Amino acid sequence: MAWDKTIDRKVKSTDNQDLGKIEGVSSEYVEVKEGALHKKRYYIPKYYLESYDGENVRSSLTKNEIKDKYERGSPPSPSEFQTEQYLEQKRRIESDYPQFLHGIPWMAREPGVHVKTEQSGDILHIPWEEVIHKRVKTTDDVDIGDIQRVGNEFIVVREGVGNARLYYIPKAYIDNYDGSALYVATPIALVSAKFEREEEPTPEEIRTLSEDRPKRATSANID
Repeated sequence: MAWDKTIDRKVKSTDNQDLGKIEGVSSEYVEVKEGALHKKRYYIPKYYLESYDGENVRSSLTKNEIKDKYERGSPPSPSEFQTEQYLEQKRRIESDYPQFLHGIPWMAREPGVHVKTEQSGDILHIPWEEVIHKRVKTTDDVDIGDIQRVGNEFIVVREGVGNARLYYIPKAYIDNYDGSALYVATPIALVSAKFEREEEPTPEEIRTLSEDRPKRATSANID
């Protein structure tokens, strides 16, 4: 979601505390206002914001960390964006989300997915935080990369490092999980044509892809 679209969105800390709403966005930080009468203002550097779940922008810091460092009456100084800790955070986020400069990534609200496997009929519950950075394989057992993030209706698989390919795969294609790799119901020959995108697909595209899922594969039910 483009940064200018985050204005008026609510912000939550990593410990799930409310921080208020975003009032302004600059190239380096967002300005968050908490409260109506006794207003508090937080100037949070952008790279401490990690995702948007459709309702809240999520920070990677606790509320106490934000209050201690970024509750103030004026924006951070340029030197605060040059600390070793912040530059390392910036490198990590840019590696995981190459488009972060232009917008904040969407992340799923649901805690996980239930998958009924074809082989045993067992129901597997997979927490999303468990599958981030796990490998993804096709029905013909070809490795297509690792899970970069989880959206509300799809997973994002990244293949390669430099000129990486991004595959936006609908959750309906999730077929199995063996603890080390997630399997999707499509062969390698169709992966690029079906799922490779430079930008996030629209909900309509995701629905169309989901309807094209092979009938022989079982479906995944979101919690």
